[in-house]
Amino acid sequence: MLPTHEFPGNYVYYVSFVAALAFFAYSVTMKVAIFATGRGDNRFDKLIDRVVSMVPYLLGNARVARKRYWYSGVLHSMIWWGFLVLQVRTINFLLKGFSTEISLEHLGGAWYDVIIRAPMDLFNILVIVGCLMAAYQRAFWKPARMTLNFDGWLILWFIGFLMVSDVFLNSFEFATDPQSGQAWSFLSFGLSQVWLRTGMSTNMQQAWLDFWWYAHLYDFLLFLNYLPYSKHSHVLTVPFNILFRRVAPTGQLQPIRDFENAERFGAGAVADLSWKQMLDPYTCTECGRCEINCPAYLTGKELSPKKVMHDMRTAIEFQVHKVQSPLFVWDALRPGKSVDGDGANGAIEELTLIDSVGFNPVWDCVTCGACQYQCPVFIEHVPALQDMRRFLTMNEANMPETAAQTLMQIEQRGHPWRGTPFSRTSWMEGLDVPTFDGTQEYLYWVGCSGALVDRNIPTTRAVARLLKEAGVSYGCLGDEESCSGDPARRLGNEYLYQTQAQALIELFHARGVAKIITNCPHCFNTFANEYPQFEGKFEVIHHSSFLSQLLQKGALRPKHELPLAVTYHDSCYLGRHNGNYDGPRDIVDALPGAGRVEMPRNRENSFCCGAGGSHMWVEESKGKRINVARTEEAYSTGAQVVATACPFCIQMFEDGIPTVEPDEEKRMKTFDVAELLELSVIGRPPNGSSPAADALDARVAALASPPPPAADAQSEPVAE
Repeated sequence: MLPTHEFPGNYVYYVSFVAALAFFAYSVTMKVAIFATGRGDNRFDKLIDRVVSMVPYLLGNARVARKRYWYSGVLHSMIWWGFLVLQVRTINFLLKGFSTEISLEHLGGAWYDVIIRAPMDLFNILVIVGCLMAAYQRAFWKPARMTLNFDGWLILWFIGFLMVSDVFLNSFEFATDPQSGQAWSFLSFGLSQVWLRTGMSTNMQQAWLDFWWYAHLYDFLLFLNYLPYSKHSHVLTVPFNILFRRVAPTGQLQPIRDFENAERFGAGAVADLSWKQMLDPYTCTECGRCEINCPAYLTGKELSPKKVMHDMRTAIEFQVHKVQSPLFVWDALRPGKSVDGDGANGAIEELTLIDSVGFNPVWDCVTCGACQYQCPVFIEHVPALQDMRRFLTMNEANMPETAAQTLMQIEQRGHPWRGTPFSRTSWMEGLDVPTFDGTQEYLYWVGCSGALVDRNIPTTRAVARLLKEAGVSYGCLGDEESCSGDPARRLGNEYLYQTQAQALIELFHARGVAKIITNCPHCFNTFANEYPQFEGKFEVIHHSSFLSQLLQKGALRPKHELPLAVTYHDSCYLGRHNGNYDGPRDIVDALPGAGRVEMPRNRENSFCCGAGGSHMWVEESKGKRINVARTEEAYSTGAQVVATACPFCIQMFEDGIPTVEPDEEKRMKTFDVAELLELSVIGRPPNGSSPAADALDARVAALASPPPPAADAQSEPVAE
């Protein structure tokens, strides 16, 4: 006889169950009420794709169980799959508490015995083992990336005890009331035989059954009601965060609409966030994968993507407490700080979103997207930080001095550079570059860095020569080019970005532009992913992808040897944000005599050069420079050349190499893949040398020259 089937146990069960569900609903409703005040965000597009992808990402645990995090992946998979499967047992337990006649085991009969009982016991064991693995990780391994606190231990206890109580409950139920098919529950049935063989009295068996029944019940109900206040609220929110995740390219930012009527821009307060941005902090597992892959954090900056989510949740919780009944205050997550210094009873000072997160963390972000790629639950850190940047820039004009200067240059000169001796057409000298008039197939978009920065002009010329060599129909706009607006958008000035974007879109339409080849991954990302937001839909391809296609078609044929060891650096806005990893590598692999060697962090796991998020023009706040850290990694490969496909990356390596290697003769060289391909396909550029040609000459000379003899070596006679 179950303790809930007769008075007073039945009333205890009814009251406990209903009260717990009511309080759980209350807790969730208070948070959802705040989410409802957030900005709208349409996350219902491509709904079929979203639902289908729940299989690998939610049920399959695909992003959790990555190779790099195999231990955490194994234990979380065991716990997560056990949690899902054991919901059958939980439903049966709750129904059985009301009446055995409506329980699943009664309704299922023999089918329940054969199909359900054994898997339930198996997953009980798996979850217990997973909890023990997690406890070992927290107690002894203690990965620096993880938040190790009492909350984590309490959750492990809830889960572990839920499994243990389930097994013991079933074992005493079998001992007091044998059932057909009970032997399929091999673990619980085995324990029941132990109790019977020890000579335990019937009354003692019933007492233990009552104990484990209520222990299991209250563990479940307490766990359920603790979740909304715990960092493990992700158990409740992960399905929604995965379903409503970003399906657009991660390099795309959402525009601000209706500037004329908007009173505030960006996100400076909780109400400025979208409902999805409010959901993200409650989904954060504090696993720290974002943190240990963040270039800013790893080089000693104040930014921690994990802490940003925690700080955002703190700010949101303050708003929750405003609408929550004063009868219940959960001090463990109490936001703000005591003003009068009297601890828990002190008044709470309200913090804005920016106050919670901090000025430097907002500006430390290089928007590389590593945090979002590594996050197992699809949290979107970068858009949230960019919205905070928009608030600081457009509402408060509160930004680093160099950011303000860059925005002024774009507004006044149409490019972000504070000083340059070059014009938009200087790079064309000595080359027959056609002006785009609408009759050509491709517009070759050079961009500000490709035309106005001395080091990047050889790359621009190399691409132009290769396009001509392959017989590509293309043209350039020359002096009609202007900044794409990408630096302004990443610096938070959405209005200036849209002004630049709309002007260029009108120009492209007027000139009949349909297809664009870009030099810069940032221009590529802007044209391909963000201009369509303003009716600027064009077929856009980056020069590395286009040149790779020309190689595959045989339109370009490398013939000159390049005896160089080359390591390739993935640009964040070409690689991680837009998935172009193979095109540039295909070019390096096609170079006769060259050998490609990968850096430890490459492709999806690549490390930013430090120029993203318009940090090309914004000084880093503190710590080691990001470009120096990446240059050190390039040097660790032993390569003579670090190749890339981004003018920003070129400049960051050019700046970092002298810091890492003071001896100029020993320094590695930095080239765009187009420069290397030009040397192999065409040879030395006309009208003098190029950095790539000079480096190749030096390398060949070093290989051709024998090493000097040792000081004490004796001359050997020459045979005649």
